[in-house]
Amino acid sequence: MATTCQKKLKTMHFQTTISACRLPLPFNAEQLQTEAANLAASDWQAHFNNAIYQGDWSAAALRAVPGSHNAIYSDPNADNWTDTPLLERCPHLQAALSQFACPLLSARLLRLAPGAVINEHRDHGLGLDVGEVRIHLVIATNPDVECRINGSSYHWAAGECWYADFSLPHFFANRGDTERIHLVIDCKVNDWLLALLATAEQATPNVSTLPPLTVAWLYQHLQNDAQLHRQLFAINTKDDFIAALASVAERSGHSLDEPELRQMMRQNHRAWIERNLP
Repeated sequence: MATTCQKKLKTMHFQTTISACRLPLPFNAEQLQTEAANLAASDWQAHFNNAIYQGDWSAAALRAVPGSHNAIYSDPNADNWTDTPLLERCPHLQAALSQFACPLLSARLLRLAPGAVINEHRDHGLGLDVGEVRIHLVIATNPDVECRINGSSYHWAAGECWYADFSLPHFFANRGDTERIHLVIDCKVNDWLLALLATAEQATPNVSTLPPLTVAWLYQHLQNDAQLHRQLFAINTKDDFIAALASVAERSGHSLDEPELRQMMRQNHRAWIERNLP
């Protein structure tokens, strides 16, 4: 027999198709920022999925599976999540989590340092249709943090709480000079959460253009990514080189003006040929 929650999901199809919405839950960002700032360096560890990001992306586990080899891993098969000793030292984070009247699974602080980029990817196994979702509570941010969900850009402000469908393609970048810290919660869908989503404010994507891919940014990026450096400089044709740069731009959240790039390449080629002419 279908549960009440399953029946509601069937009648709330519009909720399962949205990319992101702000949840009407109040939080004191300053209190949470103070607690996050008081964490020791040893409380943080580099995110394990290092194939999808550049720069410093780290996490601190607040709820974890006892005995897990990696406390910040949100294991989709686990059912014995418990509060960590770190959470027990943080009363304001405890109070924030207590507002969620749904079964909590993983809870982590995720910190994205200035200049760090999380490449576009999907987190499978999340969504209202599968009964498990991910919620972000914004503790610290800056105006130059970019959030892109399913091709649409958003700005999530400090103190706000957001649901997003992270099974869709999503991307984050911190182009500012201060840290971005989110409390990230994985939880089970229940009637309380469905009712909260029903009253949530569906987000309108920001109307903004992506920052252009500049030569200075590309040069810096190549210094930090030896594999990409080798790949680009192994390309022999102009069209393939431009296609590869377009892929780099898309993954890193930049726009690429192809005509301008071709003009720059022509100018630089001419300058190289004429370097020894009187």
